[in-house]
Amino acid sequence: MTTPPRPSLDYATLNVPPGAYVMPSLSECLYATGTDDTEAAQRITSYLQGTTPATDLQPEELSFLRQFFGEQAAERSERALTYFTNRVPRRYNTATPDQHASTWATSAVTNPDATRSLLIVGPTGTGKTHYAYGTLRAVAEAGSTGWRALTAADLYASLRPRTGRDTEAEFEKLAKTPVLFIDDLAAAKLTEWTEEITYRLINHRYEQCLPGIFTSNVPPAQLREALGERIASRLTEMCERLVLKGDDRRKAMAA
Repeated sequence: MTTPPRPSLDYATLNVPPGAYVMPSLSECLYATGTDDTEAAQRITSYLQGTTPATDLQPEELSFLRQFFGEQAAERSERALTYFTNRVPRRYNTATPDQHASTWATSAVTNPDATRSLLIVGPTGTGKTHYAYGTLRAVAEAGSTGWRALTAADLYASLRPRTGRDTEAEFEKLAKTPVLFIDDLAAAKLTEWTEEITYRLINHRYEQCLPGIFTSNVPPAQLREALGERIASRLTEMCERLVLKGDDRRKAMAA
């Protein structure tokens, strides 16, 4: 195994999601397919370089490459799911995605620049947080560990200036996280400081086209009043809105 993959590698034909795969050496390919002639070497090399289509390969060559990259994809997904299970709250580590969440997560991992963020809104107890963690599971199933999840309250607590801690460095990490989940946005009235932190974070992700997941109990029509014009305007443009309806399930469970 040698060089990292080239961006033009035909992942769809290999039946694997795009990602940072290790490339097979030419000798591995030739040995596995039982060929050692110059034409075979040229076919495989050209395909891996992205200069020729999969239709130029022999069936046994394509079969080997699918297996080679498929094993890596499976290992990556397994590691990502373990990462997910170890880092989400216990109540939500069994959350599972629906088809919409899976489709969104795959797009967020493979084509983030073209993926709008998710804004999940609805009354308390309708399952917004559960749905968001199910979506993060789908991100893990796509093989990614590039996500962070925290409540809005924990966001502000982690960034509040304090002696001996570089909160600006922490802000940069959050701002650049490939997929960021913030739960309970606008749950409390913003202060001047929290409004500026929220604006900086949302604006950075808006400008850099980084997908995120946001939940809020605030009705869409009241987001501007709760978050301020600048933040609400960017969320409206950058997010696909998902409205969850129903009764408070926590009250039903306590009855």
